[in-house]
Amino acid sequence: MKSFCIFTNSAKDPGLVFTGEVRKELERLGASVTYDTSEKYECLIVLGGDGTMINAVRSVPGEKVVFVGINIGHLGFLSPVEKSEFREALAALVNDEFEIETRMMIEAGTDDESGEFAALNDVVINRIGYSGMITSNVFVNGSLVNTYFADGVIISTPTGSTGYNLSAGGPVVTPEAELMVITPICPHSLNMRSVVVGYRDRIEVVLDLSRLSEQNYAIMSIDGQKRAELGHEARVRVRCSERKVRMVRFSNKDFFKLLYMKLGDQMYK
Repeated sequence: MKSFCIFTNSAKDPGLVFTGEVRKELERLGASVTYDTSEKYECLIVLGGDGTMINAVRSVPGEKVVFVGINIGHLGFLSPVEKSEFREALAALVNDEFEIETRMMIEAGTDDESGEFAALNDVVINRIGYSGMITSNVFVNGSLVNTYFADGVIISTPTGSTGYNLSAGGPVVTPEAELMVITPICPHSLNMRSVVVGYRDRIEVVLDLSRLSEQNYAIMSIDGQKRAELGHEARVRVRCSERKVRMVRFSNKDFFKLLYMKLGDQMYK
């Protein structure tokens, strides 16, 4: 690739010092560089952490652009390149020494909201406050799958499986899989486990908030950002999106190597 755009979380790069280093290195390698996401380019280089990558995906629609992250945040699971490795990674990008993996997104909508919200990681339905539980009746293709008595429920993509889903006890899924994971948050019963459904399936979550003792509503978040307040008997519908996201994968940073590097022994305790 010879044309790049740099998308930076300025809070993590004060004065855009590192951003300038990345630009100079790309230009030294003979590539063209812009900061304007509306221009034409082949690759968007995202400088930040996972939140920055998610914001970049939201800001730059379309499947022609390839995304790659350089981690200057905390965990940076969506950013396989560490700051200390950026020169080697940029050389590999310019010399086409990489692979591209395609990742799915999901869409969520409610009866009270117009349109649908797209998520790269997950759709989360959470209670508000500390008292009471949410009863989530989960349907797949019209059939009741389970009733979760819990703090809420997560509907995750394979990309998001290593995020909140993993913290809630859900399974890790390889990023190019095409499926959705439904995981309860702090379920009241130990036999309430995750459910994995297919790419073409349709999920509906019907809420019973009668157990909440303080607030009478819940929150739906899309990739960690609040999107809607949900009342009693609200319905949230989730399906796989037609949009795909293309991300760079380097041969020395395949999924399982990255998984172990980021999470280490935590995965196997």
